[in-house]
Amino acid sequence: MKLIIGSIIIFSLVILFLFALFPTDISVSRVVQIRSSRSQVHKKIADLREWKTWNEILNNSFESKLETPVITDSMRISKGYFSIDLLKDLPDTVITKWQNKENSFTGNFALSEMNGQVIVDWTLHFHIKWYPWDKLASMFYEKKIGPLMEQSLINLQKELETGEG
Repeated sequence: MKLIIGSIIIFSLVILFLFALFPTDISVSRVVQIRSSRSQVHKKIADLREWKTWNEILNNSFESKLETPVITDSMRISKGYFSIDLLKDLPDTVITKWQNKENSFTGNFALSEMNGQVIVDWTLHFHIKWYPWDKLASMFYEKKIGPLMEQSLINLQKELETGEG
């Protein structure tokens, strides 16, 4: 019996040690070039009321699909336990805070221009708690969130380049 308990304790410590090696800060980024003016791109990103037309993460939120997002103004979106707040709005940077029940992370949009196109660099920054299950789940953030970010930026690009927005 002592051998079993000792083995469980040692196994648990090894698991905790291994997961301690995982990073506590993770970023997922996507970039797109848009043939539009910087001011039009900035307007679509900085006004959260515009997000429902292009942002796939908002449209495929982690909450029930039956709930519709409540957009109180240009600076806040909420959907169930999920909310997005506009923290900073500068001409070349838009910073948002995303929050669900117990976790929060930031989203940064960096705008720059090159060859007559606006380059939008969207990065989501996550701080992972020390729990092994959180660290394990963080391994899949890139695969789960990355495609939604990519599709969102493609939607934004199409909307701005075709003039539908």
